[in-house]
Amino acid sequence: MVVTQFCPKCGGLLVPIKKEEGSMVLRCSKCGYEISSQQSTYKIETTTSDSTRIRTTSVISDGKAIARKKEEIEQEKEEYYKELFLELLHEEEYGGEET
Repeated sequence: MVVTQFCPKCGGLLVPIKKEEGSMVLRCSKCGYEISSQQSTYKIETTTSDSTRIRTTSVISDGKAIARKKEEIEQEKEEYYKELFLELLHEEEYGGEET
């Protein structure tokens, strides 16, 4: 039989905590109120119905396609900056005149 205990001060859940000296106390998860425990062991269980569980799917993609796209983007950046550099160099040499 599962018995859940609540804090008499604030109504928070009392959780079993093992002290340094080995004794067991129940501590409030909200305010920190402590009372001595009558039991020496506790078992915390949670049950979840199948209807409330979240179902996920995994898609394993081809890593090469992603890497290829990154390479293409890097190549486009290099080409853009190269063109920009050449335009600026041309403007410096010829004073902004286009030929």
